[in-house]
Amino acid sequence: MSSHIDTTATDGEDAEWIARQIGPQQVGGRYYNGYWGQEYEVLRIDDQPDSWGPWEISIRWADGREDTHCTAWDDECDRVITQPPAPDVTIVSTGRLHDAKESEYADILARATIAVDLRFHFRDPHISADLRELTAHDQVVRDTVMGTPGVRELLAATALQILAYLAGPSKAPVTVVTQCAGGRHRAAVTAMALHAVVAGDVEEAAVYGLTDAAKAFAERGLIVQLAHRDMGRDVVHR
Repeated sequence: MSSHIDTTATDGEDAEWIARQIGPQQVGGRYYNGYWGQEYEVLRIDDQPDSWGPWEISIRWADGREDTHCTAWDDECDRVITQPPAPDVTIVSTGRLHDAKESEYADILARATIAVDLRFHFRDPHISADLRELTAHDQVVRDTVMGTPGVRELLAATALQILAYLAGPSKAPVTVVTQCAGGRHRAAVTAMALHAVVAGDVEEAAVYGLTDAAKAFAERGLIVQLAHRDMGRDVVHR
């Protein structure tokens, strides 16, 4: 089973406020809501939803009902029952121009098992005025990045590296860091594609042209975490 936690860091007070609203909740974790007096499981957390709110959380109550809301965590009446197990693979996208910024993943390169640097070999969508203000959430950006010669081959090779590390005699988590300049385009798209592959989501991986790579993971049931360190940051004008 894969646990898709897509955390997109945003600047300043907005990111801090959203983090306080979400509290200790994580995808796959079980919690108790003191107001409603019920247990629930977190299915998805989204800090850039298409709805009116700045964030939302999807849950499944103990009776099987599913709900999506943006009610803040309350330390006084809510509590953690169980947190999800640690991920087998963590994939983090980064923009190297933001290395000096404080964040949960500020030191992620120092902790990387595999570091994929896209800055110098693959064309930056930032140079196109039509794409500059967009991010990997936009289909045209995903199409542009995945249509770059060599990107699919690089990700398929990275997936093989992950399999090799997981096959080692010592069990340890694998951390993959994808890197570009601003973190909004190349690194974020390739991290999303790699997540689909390693989570064994063949249907989603097919969207990125990586069906065969995903099939090697389809029966592994890995817990995979995806985080975008810098995708939500402002465009760096350079």
